[in-house]
Amino acid sequence: MLRSRPSFALPAVLFWLALVAGCGEQPNYKSAPMQTPAAAPVADIALAGNQPGRRMMAGAPQASAGEAQPEAPASAPRHIAYTHRYTIEAERANLRAVLEAHLARCKQIDCEVVTQSFQEENESQPPGANLQVRVVHKDKDKFTEALKSGDGRVLRQSTQAEDKTLQVVDVEARITNLQQLRERYRKLLADPKAGIKEAVEIERALAQAQSELDSLAAQRRVLAQQTERELFDIGYQARRSAIEQSIFEPVKEALLTFGRVMMQSLAALISFIAASLVWIVLLAALIWGIRRWLRWRKLRMNK
Repeated sequence: MLRSRPSFALPAVLFWLALVAGCGEQPNYKSAPMQTPAAAPVADIALAGNQPGRRMMAGAPQASAGEAQPEAPASAPRHIAYTHRYTIEAERANLRAVLEAHLARCKQIDCEVVTQSFQEENESQPPGANLQVRVVHKDKDKFTEALKSGDGRVLRQSTQAEDKTLQVVDVEARITNLQQLRERYRKLLADPKAGIKEAVEIERALAQAQSELDSLAAQRRVLAQQTERELFDIGYQARRSAIEQSIFEPVKEALLTFGRVMMQSLAALISFIAASLVWIVLLAALIWGIRRWLRWRKLRMNK
């Protein structure tokens, strides 16, 4: 009776497909120290428990850990995340109206509200508000003009730019590789020649590839949100009257001076202790030695 010999052709084909997805066609980028996509974890799952199949592909080329990684070419579009921070001052009675005017302007353009808050005035602090919105590039100037007009006055303004081009290129390349790998797995799964064991291995590898693909797609959406829209972080504060400024300014200066003098005194004390510590130890050792010597001498004279 002839026994059927185990077939290792399908595991070898799965491993070859994973290698092609990890080392296949990539955009022709320059080298840069950046993590590149690879489908090796999916291949390991597909070949789990098939040591002969691994041995068959042992001679396949592998990417070294220190190999140069892709970088976005100079001709590629840049993906920049802009953050604009504003501090706006307005009269106490008009503070909410200024906030509402900026929200109304946001609704008139391509703008998304991220966070919005308003703090009413109480006995301990004046009213205040905060607003965060994301505006598309083409409407940035329109919203900026609204911030600088009206009853509010811009006290502080800053802009921060963060280049996320490499992250976008990396995520898109990994998504492309996993999509190609997923299609190859689906073709293998549809092959009627595949046995039950091979089909289970393919389904496990396909599920792993789909999970990684979903995670990368979520990362790409976050990056698109950061680079396709500009974030405005706006803080609103009530304008202090001249009487409040004149009354509380001396107290403020006195408190600042008090804190500064106290910290300087504490720093001087710490420096004195640090400088004296060694001499205190040496002096204590010297006194202890002298007392021991006097005691020994007294005992010797008594004898």
